[in-house]
Amino acid sequence: MKINTKIRYGLRMLIAIAQEGKLVNTTELGEIMHVSPKYLRKLAGPLEKGGLIQSVQGIYGGYRLAKDPEEITLLALMDAFGEKVSLANCLLGKKCELKDSCLARQVWEMLEKTMQKHFLPISLGDILGSRVQMP
Repeated sequence: MKINTKIRYGLRMLIAIAQEGKLVNTTELGEIMHVSPKYLRKLAGPLEKGGLIQSVQGIYGGYRLAKDPEEITLLALMDAFGEKVSLANCLLGKKCELKDSCLARQVWEMLEKTMQKHFLPISLGDILGSRVQMP
């Protein structure tokens, strides 16, 4: 499994906004993150719609967090982009003829539950406070 670019850069964008502690526009974010402001504007839409950031329009506008960093989790980030963490199609409810006899399924289920317990609840506050540790 590979975390896609939207999620990776979306997390970096949330971190940069939080670290700035003020309204920050995509030009400033682009300089901080070494990413195109145009790409960051694309990321901002789902992040705003997902309730993770707020935009302020105008000459002195930009983005700020919409919630406390402790309330913004990796699960919320994944949800904002419509992504699911799953290692196998059978765990997403897709039809599989081997569902009842597949011995590998237990491995995928264990890994998925581990991610749900230890990865998805990590908050932006945890990241900013360097509190992310191996389980």
